[in-house]
Amino acid sequence: MVFESARRGSTITRRLLAFSRHGDLRSEAINPATLLTSMRELLGHTLGTGIDVRVEARPDLPALLADLGQLETVLVNLGTNARDAMGSTGTLTLSASAEAILDAGPKHPAGLKPGSYVRLAISDSGIGMPPEVLARVTEPFFTTKRPGEGTGLGLAMARGFAEQSGGGLLVESTPGRGTTVTLWFTVSRLAASAAADPAASADSRPGARLLVVDDDAMVRMILTEELEAAGYAVLTAADGPAALALLDAGERVDLVVADLSMPGMDGVALVRNAQHRRPNLPAILLTGFANAAAEIAVGGAVTGTFTLLRKPVEAALLAERIRMMLEGVSAGEC
Repeated sequence: MVFESARRGSTITRRLLAFSRHGDLRSEAINPATLLTSMRELLGHTLGTGIDVRVEARPDLPALLADLGQLETVLVNLGTNARDAMGSTGTLTLSASAEAILDAGPKHPAGLKPGSYVRLAISDSGIGMPPEVLARVTEPFFTTKRPGEGTGLGLAMARGFAEQSGGGLLVESTPGRGTTVTLWFTVSRLAASAAADPAASADSRPGARLLVVDDDAMVRMILTEELEAAGYAVLTAADGPAALALLDAGERVDLVVADLSMPGMDGVALVRNAQHRRPNLPAILLTGFANAAAEIAVGGAVTGTFTLLRKPVEAALLAERIRMMLEGVSAGEC
C-alpha cells in the first residue's frame, strides 16, 4: 500500500511537471491501442459532443517507448487544435500502426534513422492549412490563433518531445481537406524481453563495456550488479577524476553511466571531459532533480551524445536505454 501510494504520488507530480514543462522524460513501454482507447474517452468528454472521436489501432501492435504523461499531454493539445480547426464539429481519428525503416530505403520524411517504430497519427476533418502556414507550424511561438484564443499550436513542443524520445513528427495538411499530425516512437523491448529476462536487453555487440561513476559506494554496487545481470562488463569509479584516469590509461569503454551530482567534478563536467578525450562516447546521467534535464538543455552544458534518467531508475529501463544508445553508435548516429 505504501509503494502504491508513492507510485501514484510520483505519477501525479510528473504530470504536473509535464504541464509546466519542467519535468524530465521517464520512458516506459506503452500499448498503442490501450493508449488511444483511453484518449478517445478523455477527448470525447473534453472536445464536446460535436466531435466524433474514432480509434483505428490493432491490439497486437508492439509497445512504444515514451513518457506516458508527456505523450498524453501532447495528444490532448493536438486534439484541441483539431477541434479548433473543425469549428467544434467534425471527425477526429486517432490511429496507430507499426513501421520498419530499412537502411537501404529512401530518406524518411521525418528524418528517422533505420529501425522499428510505432506511428501515431491524429487526423481531423477541419479546414486544413495553406502551404505558407504549414511551413511554419513547428516554429516555436508560432500560432494561427487570435489573441485570447490560446497560447499557440504547441507543435514545436510536440516535435521536441518526439525527437527527444528517439522518434519524429510530420505535419501534412491541405486546405479544405483537413490535417494529419504523425508522431513516431521507437518500439520498446521493455514489455517483453527485458521483463522476462534482463539479459535479453543487453547490447547486441558482444562484450559491451560500461563505466559506472558514482560517489555513493552502495549505488555503484547496485548499478554494477544490475548491469552485469543484463550482460554487460562493468568498470567502476568513485568520482570524475578516477573515471578520466581509467580513460587516459586506455581502458575500453563503450558507454558511461554517471551520477549528475557529485562533489568536485559533477556528472556534466565528467561527460564533457570524457567526450573530449573520446568523441562520440555516449553517456547516461542519473539525477534525482526533476528539472535537471531542462537546465542542461538550456545551458548547453553537454554537446555530445547523452541522455538523462531520473533516480530511482528501474534496471530494465536503464538496460533498454543503454541498448538503444549503443545501437545508435553502431549505426553511426553519433
